[in-house]
Amino acid sequence: MKKQTLIERLELYGREEGTKENTPGKLLLATSAAATVGAILVPPPAEAAIVYSGVQDKVVSTGQAQQQVDFNGDGSVEFTFNLSATSAPYTYSQKLAVTGTAAKVIENGGKPARLGGNYTISSQRIFAAISSDDLAIGGTSAATGGNFLDAQGYLGVTFEIDSNIHYGWIQYKANNDASVGTIIDWAYEDTPDKAIKTPKKFNWNLFLPAIITGKNK
Repeated sequence: MKKQTLIERLELYGREEGTKENTPGKLLLATSAAATVGAILVPPPAEAAIVYSGVQDKVVSTGQAQQQVDFNGDGSVEFTFNLSATSAPYTYSQKLAVTGTAAKVIENGGKPARLGGNYTISSQRIFAAISSDDLAIGGTSAATGGNFLDAQGYLGVTFEIDSNIHYGWIQYKANNDASVGTIIDWAYEDTPDKAIKTPKKFNWNLFLPAIITGKNK
């Protein structure tokens, strides 16, 4: 068998333009894609099961109070992030709302949990169906809280595609007064009912140039 370059394999396993499954700006990668620093592994299509959004950096602030996450780009939004604010005293609240069919989130202390790297998201976890819950509360009032206040981490989520359960994560952060939140990126396992892990302590951006250019040092 002819040894293929990285870019040839990406083209071979890439999804066709114009199909429902193809979403601009998204990459289909396996969990082993960054098994070692400097090595990009592209497995056969059957193994390429994690759909990654690419870096999004969607900002939730007074200038852009609402942002949405549509995991598979089918027009059905699963999660919505909002900023609410009150005056006298002025308090900001970054909120997560579940909007998709059967969409749920892992909680901790009655709030969306902030997960670390290499955390397994699966049917073994307890998910909550929330209408709207605080990610971070802060500002000039004494009211503070939420697991993402002045912190960054992963939300563990589950949702349905064509009546099938899927697991995924959303990387999120909020500043120290909750006036600004950022949806950094997200990913999901496109095999129904299959667990997914949050990324280990590496930066996806370090690998994207190699994926785009085909360089594999």
